Amino acid sequence: MVDELPLPLDEDAGGLPVPRRLPWLRTLLLWVVPALVLALALAWYATGGRYVSTDNAYVQQDRVDVAPQLTANVRAVLAGENQLVAAGMRILVLDDVDQQLALRQAQADLASAHAEVEGLKASWREKLGELQVARRTAAYMVRDYQRQQELAGRHLVADITVDNAHRDADTALGNAQVLELQLAEARARLAGNPDLPADQHPTVRAAAAVVERARLDLAHTVIQAPQTGVVSHLPKVGDRAIAGEACFAIVVDQQPWVEANFKETDLGEVRAGQSVSVKVDTYGSRRWQGRVESIAQATGAEFALLPPQNASGNWVKVVQRIPVRIRLDTRPGDPPLRAGMSANVEIDTGAHSRLAAWLGRSG
Repeated sequence: MVDELPLPLDEDAGGLPVPRRLPWLRTLLLWVVPALVLALALAWYATGGRYVSTDNAYVQQDRVDVAPQLTANVRAVLAGENQLVAAGMRILVLDDVDQQLALRQAQADLASAHAEVEGLKASWREKLGELQVARRTAAYMVRDYQRQQELAGRHLVADITVDNAHRDADTALGNAQVLELQLAEARARLAGNPDLPADQHPTVRAAAAVVERARLDLAHTVIQAPQTGVVSHLPKVGDRAIAGEACFAIVVDQQPWVEANFKETDLGEVRAGQSVSVKVDTYGSRRWQGRVESIAQATGAEFALLPPQNASGNWVKVVQRIPVRIRLDTRPGDPPLRAGMSANVEIDTGAHSRLAAWLGRSG
């Protein structure tokens, strides 16, 4: 039996023996443990990739910006801020003095157009009667001229009598022709149809259109809610409403959705119809379920006011964000969701992994 070697003594430690170092422990800590951790991390990453998530997501709801059709001062506000209103409910009343005056003027112009057309009809009938008389007179004068010619041929009348008859016949024919021209002018002013009702005359129809326009402008002084929802950003009485500029908004409080802005590198396996888990920051750990409804055809940068010019010389590659619309499955009793709330979104892209994608077997 071989005697064990005595442990060396540590003089600095008061003569206590020095513990023997274990070479395998050093190898384990320096090589085996890091390699094992690296392998586990690589395996975790390679077998992952089924779920993609982002916190760049916000609750959205349909919003209607309501703008007046005319410029006027606000006379009355009939709804309260953040009040639920029904479609067709009166929200604002604008000052309508100018529109009332315009309507009265248009109605007066319409009546004047009616009177003018009736006057044209009366003139037409008058010219028609005068033309009939002129034609009968011309026919008589022509016959008298012919008789005078016969008498002159038998030397029964003087030549001056024939000349006077000829002149009278020419004058009567000329008067008839002038009346025919005047009658044609009157017919043209009656739109080519003297029997056309006055309401169908172009002048009257144009005046009636102005009346309808004035009535429409008057109706536009009362602004109604186009949809059911919550009204916001109402003006005050006396504010100036500008035509074409939104004076209040209505947020539709039905069927909210989530717009999630994913990195373009995360959307390789995302498809419409995939299930989604949504957590809204306001309500902590509470989750909503949903479905991918659609994926935008362009990145968010393409819709910017000044889209990036990637052909410029100072180009720097940046991962782009693509909006994904997610339909939420809401249930009665769920907390209210408001437009603009921040959310976290996780999409289940199906049974696949990064390793399968690397091997070319991605589904």
